[in-house]
Amino acid sequence: MRSLSPASSPPSTEVGSSRPFLTRPRLILIVVLLLVLQWSLAVMSLLGETPTVDEVVHLPAGVTYWEQGTFRLYPHNPPLIKLIAALPVLQAGPETAPLYREARWGWPDANKAAFAHGFMLLNAPRLFELMAPARLMMPVFAVIGGLVVFDWSRRLWGAWGGLISLTLWTFCPNILAHTRLITTDVGATVIGFAATYAFWHFLRRPTWALTITAGLLLGIAQLTKFSLILLYGLWPLLWLIQEVAHGDRAGRWRRVARSAVQGVAMVALSLLVINVGYGFEGTGKKLGDFAFTCQTLTTDRDPPRPLFRNEPTRQGPDLKAGVLQFRENRFRGTLLESLPVPLPEYYLSGFDDQKLEAEGVPIRAMMFADDWLNASIAPDAISGYPVFLDGELSNQSWWYYYLMTLVYKVPEGTWALMLLTIAVIPMAARSRARAVDEASIWVVPAVVIGVMSFGTNIAIGLRYVLPIVPYLFLGAGRLAPWASGLQGGARKGAIAVIGAGLLATASASLMIHPHYLAYFNWVSGGAKQGSEHLIDSNLDWGQDLNGLYEWLEANAPGERVGIAYFGQINPEVFNIRAQVNDPSIGSGRPLDWFLPPVIPGTLPERPGQDAGPPEPGLYAVSASLMRGLPWRVYAPDRWAPMSARRGAFQYFETLEPIGQIGYSILLYRIDEADVARLARRWQSAPVEPGVPPIAPLSD
Repeated sequence: MRSLSPASSPPSTEVGSSRPFLTRPRLILIVVLLLVLQWSLAVMSLLGETPTVDEVVHLPAGVTYWEQGTFRLYPHNPPLIKLIAALPVLQAGPETAPLYREARWGWPDANKAAFAHGFMLLNAPRLFELMAPARLMMPVFAVIGGLVVFDWSRRLWGAWGGLISLTLWTFCPNILAHTRLITTDVGATVIGFAATYAFWHFLRRPTWALTITAGLLLGIAQLTKFSLILLYGLWPLLWLIQEVAHGDRAGRWRRVARSAVQGVAMVALSLLVINVGYGFEGTGKKLGDFAFTCQTLTTDRDPPRPLFRNEPTRQGPDLKAGVLQFRENRFRGTLLESLPVPLPEYYLSGFDDQKLEAEGVPIRAMMFADDWLNASIAPDAISGYPVFLDGELSNQSWWYYYLMTLVYKVPEGTWALMLLTIAVIPMAARSRARAVDEASIWVVPAVVIGVMSFGTNIAIGLRYVLPIVPYLFLGAGRLAPWASGLQGGARKGAIAVIGAGLLATASASLMIHPHYLAYFNWVSGGAKQGSEHLIDSNLDWGQDLNGLYEWLEANAPGERVGIAYFGQINPEVFNIRAQVNDPSIGSGRPLDWFLPPVIPGTLPERPGQDAGPPEPGLYAVSASLMRGLPWRVYAPDRWAPMSARRGAFQYFETLEPIGQIGYSILLYRIDEADVARLARRWQSAPVEPGVPPIAPLSD
């Protein structure tokens, strides 16, 4: 390795030789091979796994956007990824017409979960075949991300630096895990990173062409995930660092004025892109007409407005209606009330929903305002989607949650290179970049971790901090010029360390294939012990239902099995598929299954389900439910899910599993001794009253 100019990437020279090793053809070949390898690993793994919790809601929502021309269903995140995923599905002609005739489609807030389950029932015989082409669209984002990571790193650190960064990106198990899914995480990560790369180019050469490019990408980024609104604050900060650290005094005010005009143009272009992305639906709606619920956009009602008893759902108030008992739009009655909002209606209302989830839902909002129990609940008491960390399940997140997810789910080889990257910054001048370049690398990760750790009450997966990954890998490219600046044995040792770190990362990803969602590093105990630390989308997101079905066909054909499944696909789908005489579907043996008994009081929709402990036999239980997470569960005699409360299946923690399916579903063989032991627990099990569990509003 040798030092390369930040402005270009000439061919690299092999150690001890004047002949160039990384000629342009070789460099292009290596980049292509790495990207093809990543794409292949992602595709091979997604074809064998079941669509996950959020995917089965995202896809039907995207279909409605194309078919109905409205974004009213599931506005809790922007529509771009859903629109892209739905394109190939539309060509297959999914059955949706009956869903638009049902009353729930006509509700002001269409029920995304009910619509998704209806979509799955109508299309159950070919559900997996419909979702496969949609999922195949997603790995393209990882390829785009790899190209941007490589090119940015190459410009900063040279060709070898670019390859270090790209290799880390290619074999990152967390990128591989989420780039296969119909969710916003990798798409938003890549587009947000690409937008900032365009802005970095603008800072170096503030032309109008780059102004337009950055503005367009900024708008596209807003169509992927609401958290990327942070870019509106981070980009001006990067510009300020550029001006203070690198700008000459001569002509400063002229540059500031020009930059201000260009900055306004970027914002205006991004707003235009957002409106185009939503088809201008609801653009110009008056600010006072929105039914906001998040604390930022509301003020307290005094006195509260109780709901009529025929308004709420059967378990209590609908979440949004419950919050509106106590809060109202803070702009009503102010001078801003009649202000037309230059944003689409569902962009702003979706942002409000996400903000409510991030802040935490007021506990009293899940009860009626005139309920006498409400007086005992503090107005500022909040709850949220339950969070699990190191054996503890809580409705309040821990500030260090995301740091711990990184500790557990980043490969040791990557950790070693990241720590070495930080260590070499003060050690060698050639490994440091300009101030604005360093800021471009570190500001986004610092802000994302800070905001998610201290500014939100939602902590359910590493995917929420996935946007930091490409920046960290970009920074690791500095190891190339650092190593090339060393001499003799030190240089060889540095190259060996870098190579070992890359090899360890690649080995970790290849060894966990195809179960990338369940990846945990060796230090944390590996995937088999993953549920001791983290659950939900970190390990168990419903991806292994197909694997369970295949295992049962091979190892327990025809045996009755109790299934407690954390996901949003009813296992009964296999029985529907088995009745279809169509070789293209690959229908197999019917599934003889039942819902295992629950701890008394934890399944209000079916009280008789807690009549007694489980009988001897075979059981398959998702890790998240085994750890006590409240969630929707299914029974073979009904398609719609039921709401199991906290701890419903936690008694399985006391049993020893006989195996695992993809690390997320545990297999148990219960005998008479187990039944006798569990019977004592049933007799002493407390009935859980209290407030219904809060389901997440979005992904």
